[in-house]
Amino acid sequence: MRRTILPIAAILLTAACSSGGSDTASKPAHTSTPRATRSSHSAAPEPSASHVAKPKPKPKPSRSKGCGPERDVIVWYKTPGAPNSAQVIGNYNVTSCQTTFDELQQDSPTGDGYCTEAAWASDNPGYNADADSPKRLKNVQVSVGPAC
Repeated sequence: MRRTILPIAAILLTAACSSGGSDTASKPAHTSTPRATRSSHSAAPEPSASHVAKPKPKPKPSRSKGCGPERDVIVWYKTPGAPNSAQVIGNYNVTSCQTTFDELQQDSPTGDGYCTEAAWASDNPGYNADADSPKRLKNVQVSVGPAC
């Protein structure tokens, strides 16, 4: 049985049960007196604190839950005066759930000589991101910078 009772209904129910002349030991459990803090004139009834459904805590975003399916992304960098480099990262920012491709478009350097490219790791099988001079990517999804 649901324990959420409108204040007016609780008053009527209490009055109906107590007017039958029975003693308090034989009263059913549903005849409890409504809390004094509730008003029968309120627009919306408030359930008692012991019967309020507690909200479930929101799960923290993780790379496997909350942001979407996890996939690896390879990011290749060309920086003036430095050897080309690459790294393999996830496809979402864990704290904001923003996609890696969107973040790269917003945050990558756009000055002369810079190039940032990103592609799915699955589109580049056998790619060695740890090589001394990693090669350019295939099936590039994002390309930022004038040196691309």
